[in-house]
Amino acid sequence: MLAKNPGKLRSLTIMFKNIVKMIPFSFTPAIGDSIGISLTSTTLKLVHIQSGFNKIELSHIASHTVTAMAEGDISKLLATSFNEMKTRHAQAITIIPSHAVITKNIEIPSTDPREIREIINLQAGRHTPYSREEIIVDYIELGTYKGSYTKILLVIVTAASVKKLLDIIAKAGIKQERVVFAMEGIACFAQKFLQIDSTHNPVTLIHVDESFTDFAVIFRHKPVFLRSIPLGAQHIAGEKEKYEAQFVEELKKSLEAYQSEDIERIPQTIVLAGAVDELSGWEAILEATFHYPVKRIPSFKNIAIAPAAFHKVSSLPHRVSFIDVIAPLVAQAETKVELIPDDIKVRFALEARGRELMKTGVLTFAAFILIFFLMLSMLYFKSSDLKKLDMKYQAFTQEAAALKKDFDKNNLIESYVKNHGYSVELLTGLYELVPLEVALQDIRFEKQGKLQLRGIAESMSAVFLLSDTLKKSKYFTDIRIGSTSRRKEDAKDVTDFEITASFGKIPE
Repeated sequence: MLAKNPGKLRSLTIMFKNIVKMIPFSFTPAIGDSIGISLTSTTLKLVHIQSGFNKIELSHIASHTVTAMAEGDISKLLATSFNEMKTRHAQAITIIPSHAVITKNIEIPSTDPREIREIINLQAGRHTPYSREEIIVDYIELGTYKGSYTKILLVIVTAASVKKLLDIIAKAGIKQERVVFAMEGIACFAQKFLQIDSTHNPVTLIHVDESFTDFAVIFRHKPVFLRSIPLGAQHIAGEKEKYEAQFVEELKKSLEAYQSEDIERIPQTIVLAGAVDELSGWEAILEATFHYPVKRIPSFKNIAIAPAAFHKVSSLPHRVSFIDVIAPLVAQAETKVELIPDDIKVRFALEARGRELMKTGVLTFAAFILIFFLMLSMLYFKSSDLKKLDMKYQAFTQEAAALKKDFDKNNLIESYVKNHGYSVELLTGLYELVPLEVALQDIRFEKQGKLQLRGIAESMSAVFLLSDTLKKSKYFTDIRIGSTSRRKEDAKDVTDFEITASFGKIPE
C-alpha cells in the first residue's frame, strides 16, 4: 500500500518528526560539570569545575563576604553569582566545612555495613548533646580491627544548620544534588593534586582557612582524625605575634588528642595547605615544634585554570582557602558521606523516581513510534526492491531452476560413486582381522555405524585377541566385548561370544 502511495509515506515522516520535537528530553550534565557551594557565617564560596577524560579544569570561582547579611540577601547574591557562571546543566553540590561538623573515632563490633548503619543510628545521639532527631549522621569506614570490629570516623552535623543552608540555596533557585563533607573530599583529592602520599604512612594535614584551621590526619586517602581550631589565616597571618603561641599550642593539643585515640601510627610528615600565601616562615616554626618536615601547598596548586578564570583567581582574597571546595568536586566519585536530612533525602528520592518514570514513559513511547516508523519504511523499501528484482531476474528464473536440478543430480551421482563398495571394504577388512581360532556366525552392520559380531572361539584368549586386533584397525572404534559363555562341542571346550563396535556410517 505504501509502495503505491509515496505521498502517504512522506506524511508519516513529517508526523514522526513533529512528535520527536514535542518529546521533553532532559539532558544530563556533562561529565564532571559541577559547582560547589560553601557557605559559612562569614564567607560564601563558589567553584565551577569541568572535568572530562584526562582533564580537570577550574572554569569559574567566586568569593563573597556575607557577615551580617540577611538570608534573603545571601540567596540573591548566590543566585547572581550562580548565573554569572553561565552553566545550565552543572551538578550543584553543597560542601559542609570541617568546623561545622562533629567527628568521633569509634569502633563498631561488626563488619556488616547494614549492621554498622543500624548500630550508628541507635548510638549516634550518645556522642552529641543533641537528640537523634536533631542530627544527621554518616560515617567513613577506616578498616577492620581484631577481625570482627570496624574502625569508623563518625561524622555528625545538626539537621537545623543543614536545612537552613539548603533553604538559602533553594531560594536562589538552585537545585541541590548532594551535601558532602569537605575533609573527606580533601583526603581523596590529596594524593594526586596535593602530592600527599598516605598509602603506607599517615600524614598530618593542616588546612588553613580564613577563620578556622583543620588539623587532620590522612591515611590511605581517608581522614582518620579531625580537629577544628578556631584560628585562621586572618589571625596567624594578620596578627602573628599575638596568635603564634596559641596556634602552636592548639596544634600540639590536636596531635596529643590523636595519639590518645590510638588510631594509627604517628605521622612523620606535615602538610600546610590552603590559605598559606601570607604564612611565610610558618614552615620553620612547625618544623622546630614537631621536628618533622613541613611542606606548604597553596589552594590552586596543580589545578588547571581556564583562561577566563585567571583574573578571578588573581583577585581573590589571599586569606580564604578554596581547597575545601575544589577537592570535594574533583573527588566526588570517591566520597561516600551524605549529609542530607532524611525528609529531604526522601523527597529527592521521590522526585528522582518520578523523573525516571516520566523519562521511561516518554522514551518507551518514542521507541514504539520509532519502531513503527522503521517497520513501515522497511516494508516500503523492501517491497519496492523486491518488485524491481522480480522484474529484472524473471527471465533467468526457469533457467536457474533447471541448472539447480542438474546440479543436484550430479551431486547424487558423485556421492554414490565415491562411496560405492564401502560395505564390501568393511567386510574385507574384518575378514583380514579375524584370527583362525575364531569362527564368526553372525555379522550385522547398521547404517547408524554400529557393528555386531557373534561367533565361536577356541578359547577366551582368542576373543581378547580379536578385540585387540579390531581396536588397532583403522575401520573400527569403541570395541566392547559383550556376553561370553563356555560349552563343549565335539569333546572340545569352545567359547560363544558377542562383540560390538562402531564404524563410519554406511552411505545412503
